[in-house]
Amino acid sequence: MKLKKVYDNEADVPADHLSLYEERDGKWHLTVEIEGTSDSGDVARLNSALAKERNDHKTTKDKLRAFDGLDPQETRDRLDKLADIEANPDATVEQRVTSEVERRLKAKTAPLERQIAQANEAKVAAERERDETRGTLRGRTISDEVRAAASKAKIIDSAVDDVLMYGTSVFEVGEDGSVVTKDGVGVTPGLRPEAWLSDMKERRPHWWPASQGAGSQGGRGGSTGGDNPFTAEAWNVTEQGKIAQADEAKAHRLAKAAGTTLGGAKPAPRSRAA
Repeated sequence: MKLKKVYDNEADVPADHLSLYEERDGKWHLTVEIEGTSDSGDVARLNSALAKERNDHKTTKDKLRAFDGLDPQETRDRLDKLADIEANPDATVEQRVTSEVERRLKAKTAPLERQIAQANEAKVAAERERDETRGTLRGRTISDEVRAAASKAKIIDSAVDDVLMYGTSVFEVGEDGSVVTKDGVGVTPGLRPEAWLSDMKERRPHWWPASQGAGSQGGRGGSTGGDNPFTAEAWNVTEQGKIAQADEAKAHRLAKAAGTTLGGAKPAPRSRAA
C-alpha cells in the first residue's frame, strides 16, 4: 500500500496509518522520516522548528481567546482609566469626571488641532509666496517705467544702471497702479518717473550728456533753453506749472536762471557766443 505525503481530509487518510499524520493548514501531512529522501538531521531540525512554531501559535491563540470580542481601543482606554485611578486613588468623583472629560476632549481635538496647524503652515507659505510674487512684479513695474523714462530723458547708457538702482529705492506702486516717488526718501513725493528725472538733473547731472546736464552753460551762464521751460527757447507755461506744483523752490530757481520770475513775462532770447 502506498501512502501519500498529504491528504486533503482526515477521512482520506488510511485508518491504520492515521497516527503517522498530523493536521496543518487544513490538510493532513505525513510526519515520519523516509530514508533516502533527505538528510535525517535536517529533517529532524525542520520538524522540531515546525513543532515549536505550531506550539507557540497554539499558545498565542489560547491567550488571545480570552480577549475575544473586546475592542482594542476600548480596552486601551479602560486601561488608561485604571492607571489614572491607581495613580490618584484619593481623587473625588468630580475630579475623575473632570479628568475623563479633559481626556476625551483632548482625544477629539488633537486631530483637529493638527489639521489647523497644517492649514496655518500652508497659509503662511502661500502668503509668503504671494508677497514674493507681488514684490517681484512691483519691482519689475518700477524698473520698466523708470527705464522707459530714462530713455525718453536721453540718459546716457552708462548711467542707466545707476538710475534704476536709485529709482527702485525711491519709487512705489500706488493703489491705482501708478509708479510714483515715496514719501520720506529725500525726494519730492508723488512724482512720476519723468518728473523725478527732471528734478534729478541738478543732483545727478552726470546722468545726461554734457550738453544737457543742469550744470551746462549757455551764452549767459545759465541753463540751456532746452532743459528749462522758463527760457525763451523752451518757454512752456504748462511745464512751468507742473514744476511749480511739484517743487516751488525749484521753479523759482529755474525762472531766475532763465532771466524771469515765477509767473513773470517771457524773457528775451539769449544770444549765443560766436
